Amino acid sequence: MEVANEDTGQLLDIMNQYDAKATFFMVGENLDHYPKAVKCLVKEGSYPGLHSMTHSYKKLYKSGSADNFLNEFKEVQNKVEALIGYTPHLIRAPYGSSPQIGEAFRGDIAEAGFKMWDWTTDSLDWNLPGQPNKIISRILKGVHRDTEVILMHERKQTVEALPQILKLLKAKGYEFEVYNPNEHLVVNFSHDTRL
Repeated sequence: MEVANEDTGQLLDIMNQYDAKATFFMVGENLDHYPKAVKCLVKEGSYPGLHSMTHSYKKLYKSGSADNFLNEFKEVQNKVEALIGYTPHLIRAPYGSSPQIGEAFRGDIAEAGFKMWDWTTDSLDWNLPGQPNKIISRILKGVHRDTEVILMHERKQTVEALPQILKLLKAKGYEFEVYNPNEHLVVNFSHDTRL
């Protein structure tokens, strides 16, 4: 999930009811506005992933190299570390890693010490305001693997859909685990084991 607004507290409350943890990917521009949310999600057992400073496609990908991308992720990494006291290394590339991140770019990311996740199921929740049932349906249609990484965002419709999502996935036998850097899973569109 992406730490973007005050919906974080509501999502954490719902997750606690289902003994669920999540990996939240944070945009640096939002950290100054919601530092308590970041500290709270870590205290509650979720993982603070990184999601760039600006989320700007042009800034991150149009320069012809990985420099802007890596500079933004190092900056947001430093901001998160200052808030929580340790250094997270898991990132999610804005708009996903494919097609904008090629092999050499991925090599630069790995060399910088980051791990990168994409997702296995996209809820499209950001594009479905007022339609929690469509979010639920989309997720249920998408999950079929032993391990799933479901992309969701902190939006009102996600808050509305989450209890039913967790209930239905639990009934299917899924457990809700937080990212563990000591048991890293490769979940990127290129299946690049460096990341």
